[in-house]
Amino acid sequence: MHLKKCFLLVSCLLVFLLNYTTAQTCNGSLGDPIVNINFGAGSNFGPALSAGTTSSLQYQAATCPNDGFYSIVNNTSGCWASDVVWHTATDHTGDANGYFMLVNASNQPSNFYIQTINGLCEGTTYQFAAWLVNMCSARGINPNITFTIEKTDGSILATYNTGDIPIINPFTWTQYGVYFTAPVGVSTVVLRMRNNSPGGIGNDLGLDDITFRPAGPAIEASIVNHIT
Repeated sequence: MHLKKCFLLVSCLLVFLLNYTTAQTCNGSLGDPIVNINFGAGSNFGPALSAGTTSSLQYQAATCPNDGFYSIVNNTSGCWASDVVWHTATDHTGDANGYFMLVNASNQPSNFYIQTINGLCEGTTYQFAAWLVNMCSARGINPNITFTIEKTDGSILATYNTGDIPIINPFTWTQYGVYFTAPVGVSTVVLRMRNNSPGGIGNDLGLDDITFRPAGPAIEASIVNHIT
């Protein structure tokens, strides 16, 4: 009877150890996007964004929008060649028909993109990310963007600043992002992108593929004292 109890005790201990050594390490494993704002696709030009999406910019169907305007385009080329010299550009995936938001910033810093995001799961951690590019290839003011994730009452859940987005040659999209956790009772958030730089000479940018992805730990499984 004593030996049977010992055997049961050892068996339970082995089960515990095997479960315990299944480690989880938080390396930012990402799920599929639950939101992917890619501005669609088609021939130039894409439609204007919904009212309230931008607080300061006006829509212009042009591959070279003027100061204070934006366009939804699948390419741009030859803009302001005697001045800041915009890149020849397509959307960040290289899709010839894919649209992106092309911004010639307003003269005053402002929220240039605002979007309400629904369907989040409370208590879940998400990665918010977006692809940005400085459209200038020669000189000019650099865009400087602050991302803010807010509750619908304006309370801030997360904020992230890109710093000055530099001129890069050749033309290169860069992804920027931030992690945040949806609080209990919150399934809707408001995304704001604020351009902190003034308009004028430069401060021109492209925006593409805004995503929200659930984020969790990567799982690494191992078994100790495994006999082969």
